[in-house]
Amino acid sequence: MKQSKFILTAVLLAFFSLFGFGQASITVNPGTDITIGTGTTLDVGGAKLLLMDDYSTAPSFLQYGSLTFSGGGEAFVEQYLTRDVFHMVSTPVNSEVIEVYQWKYLEQFNETDGTWTFLNLPLTIPLNVGEGYFVYSYTTDPNGLWPSSGDSVVFSGDFNYQDVAITLSNTNASPTSGWNLIGNPFPVAIEWNGHSDWNLNNVGGSMYIYDPDGGGNYVVWNTTTGGTNPNSGFIASTQGFWVRTADTTGTPASLTIPASQRTHNEAIFFKSSGPVIPSQLLLTVEGNSQTDKTVIGFYEESTADFDPEYDGVYYKAPGGALSLYSVTYGEKYALNELPSVDEYPVVALNFEPKASATYILKSDWLESISEEIPVYLEDKQDKVIRNLRVQSEYTFSATTSDNADRFNIWFTEPGISENLLSYVHIYSFGKIVYLEIPVNLNGEIMIFDITGRKILSRSTTPGRNEIELQQSNGNYIVRIVANEGIISKKVYIN
Repeated sequence: MKQSKFILTAVLLAFFSLFGFGQASITVNPGTDITIGTGTTLDVGGAKLLLMDDYSTAPSFLQYGSLTFSGGGEAFVEQYLTRDVFHMVSTPVNSEVIEVYQWKYLEQFNETDGTWTFLNLPLTIPLNVGEGYFVYSYTTDPNGLWPSSGDSVVFSGDFNYQDVAITLSNTNASPTSGWNLIGNPFPVAIEWNGHSDWNLNNVGGSMYIYDPDGGGNYVVWNTTTGGTNPNSGFIASTQGFWVRTADTTGTPASLTIPASQRTHNEAIFFKSSGPVIPSQLLLTVEGNSQTDKTVIGFYEESTADFDPEYDGVYYKAPGGALSLYSVTYGEKYALNELPSVDEYPVVALNFEPKASATYILKSDWLESISEEIPVYLEDKQDKVIRNLRVQSEYTFSATTSDNADRFNIWFTEPGISENLLSYVHIYSFGKIVYLEIPVNLNGEIMIFDITGRKILSRSTTPGRNEIELQQSNGNYIVRIVANEGIISKKVYIN
């Protein structure tokens, strides 16, 4: 809970002067909100202004007016770092250097090739304003070289309070094309909300924050459809976060981190939140001291393909975290928005444990889905179907050798296996035959010419199957023969 709030006006400045704060160190305790109002000047004189942090509260200093140090004083921002885990960080001041993270492992991401650069020497390497970094603070140096990390770092310099323009890297040939690690450059929270001042140019609507307390996975938030971040779209001071370009083929991309979207908010506190729009299902898996979350939803403006303004693709966290994500046409999603239940009544749900253990799969936000729509979990491995409206939790055992495509989520009554074939879409374009198979079928794809001669045969694969034919132009028969039945469709190759 916030301890107190101050809005610095002429009256309160007189209060500071009366009690001598102008010439002594000013410490802003964790949980305190400070606002310098428009047209107001706070002159700290020769004193030090310190914004303190702790393990649960970020500093919150919102500057519209002027902050000056007529007597040569300085401003500082403290950042607490839980030891022995990674953190995504950024600097809230200008002209800071990596020395502030001395005796910690500080890494910079390179979008061009998906690698990381360890920043160590010289200590004068600048921390770029608006860029995010990963830092590892430790109790005992894993390499046995350095002394134990401190509990916190202290930034010094002028507080950032104006817009920060960012040019994003977007390398077509990179294995991490379009992923950029940026950060909140202000000593106060900002909101990722799709406001026009963000100036998103070829940037997707989702942002990702690493959650070290959740076992080392990312939480995601989309400006339109919401997501798994319990802080909603609020990003704490000194917090780094990922964004991804909407078109990852090298199209130029940029954004502005806007001062207009700064706000006092307890963004460091994880609190429960519901869906932003209706028809959303939140799924959480817990076990072996780890957690991961994913959302499957229905939004009529979306498509089944990746929609950067609505979806959030799954981004695998570093280290040995478990993974939970849905799959549509071969794409992995942390936030998967589909156009309608009628078109996609079955959605594949994948799970990858990092240790053999017992896990609990929980479902939430069921109240946001129409009561007329059933919601079932299918465990294909253990051959169990669970009505999530009756029992919202499911306990199961998993090993590291299990297949990832273990579960299905049904938004219809399961039970008639032949109906699975109705979810298969077969079509052609040019000389390519497409078979979109959103469910797990144990079957065979066969293609026949118009005389009935079989010209191709292969096994089905969940997701999008693409088959190129070099035969003459004309009609061909595409057939799937599976345990669930047979489906055939005529296509034209040209």
